Amino acid sequence: MSRYSSQWLFAEAAAWDLCDVNVRVGPAGVHRELGLDTAGLLEEMDRYYIRSAVATHWTAEEYEVLAGNRALEAALDARLVPAWAADPDPECMDDLIKRKPSAVRLFPKPGDPQSFPLTTWGAGDLFEYLQAQSVVTLIARDMIEWGALVALLENFPRLALVLLDIGYRADRFLFPLLRRFSTLHFDSSTYLGHRQLETFVERQGSERLLFGTRLPLFTAASSLGVLASARIPDADRLAIAGGNLRRLLAQAQPGVKA
Repeated sequence: MSRYSSQWLFAEAAAWDLCDVNVRVGPAGVHRELGLDTAGLLEEMDRYYIRSAVATHWTAEEYEVLAGNRALEAALDARLVPAWAADPDPECMDDLIKRKPSAVRLFPKPGDPQSFPLTTWGAGDLFEYLQAQSVVTLIARDMIEWGALVALLENFPRLALVLLDIGYRADRFLFPLLRRFSTLHFDSSTYLGHRQLETFVERQGSERLLFGTRLPLFTAASSLGVLASARIPDADRLAIAGGNLRRLLAQAQPGVKA
């Protein structure tokens, strides 16, 4: 094995039981030229010792929720935990409930094809369901403004929300929000500032940070390299690598009446 291969560079990660919270599967782009099919995604995960991942389908984000969920159903593998797309439309709600989700991904950005209001009057039934069932709820940072995020967590204080793709300049917003809202988590895919992960663990602990890669848009080497080189206790490294996410998924109670 070449010493410059990802398998050699990250060999220690084979023992971490990596679980990625931020993955998409399927074709994407205007001409469907982007993205990876299931086999391609699993091959890329293998290169970086990622054993499992929470995945959504590009079709849900770029086209339509129900079509995206059907495409995701067809693309699933035992190593992929489905993050079903959701919105407050009654037909979509019925479809979601039938799927008994452990995780969902929402696309509420104003102007986005799947946009909807993050309010009690606009999506109250959806968020009541998600928090009652402890469904892990994924929203990318560019889909929600900080003020809307605060209002959402105030209105639904038991919502297990994971903020994705936050960027390296978010700490002055992120730190006070994490202190205020105990159910808020975030992923590491773009949390890549120099020693930023170490500073976070030192100040906040590791319980709220989940390993993410943003595959296939980003290489997994970025977030894995930061995690591998971070000067943090091994227990914190393993928690971030997959322990925190598996704990959240285990708390989900799909199909159980509140």
